Amino acid sequence: MKRFAPAILIILSGLAAQAHAIDFWHSNTVWAGQGQCSAVFSFDSGMEEVKNLQVAVTVLNKANKRVASGVLEIPRFGQSAADRYADAFLESEELCSDDLVIVVNKATAAIDGKRTDLLKSKALVIRDFKPFKIRIGK
Repeated sequence: MKRFAPAILIILSGLAAQAHAIDFWHSNTVWAGQGQCSAVFSFDSGMEEVKNLQVAVTVLNKANKRVASGVLEIPRFGQSAADRYADAFLESEELCSDDLVIVVNKATAAIDGKRTDLLKSKALVIRDFKPFKIRIGK
């Protein structure tokens, strides 16, 4: 058992040093008026404090043509269970279409006080959200 102790300590210290990924998904699109739609993107911090989150995105249509772009920004979230989740919005008349693809070009944040490139560190994870079907009555 004594000869396994150093190996176990090395493995456990490596696990403790790994940062939790920030989950990210498109959670809704709503009509914003004046011909605009607002796409809602939700983020899950995993209850790890995240500051100055910036996610640069490009929106492609079904012909793979760039139709919009923007930066999703959240100043601070994840300090506690009460603010584990946060939403960011992207607005454009082009976002009213159903057949769009969002491409993440750049993503950065300060996690535990350290500025992090979320793409390079693979700390931004795309969650493939599927909404429930809703019906009225039986």
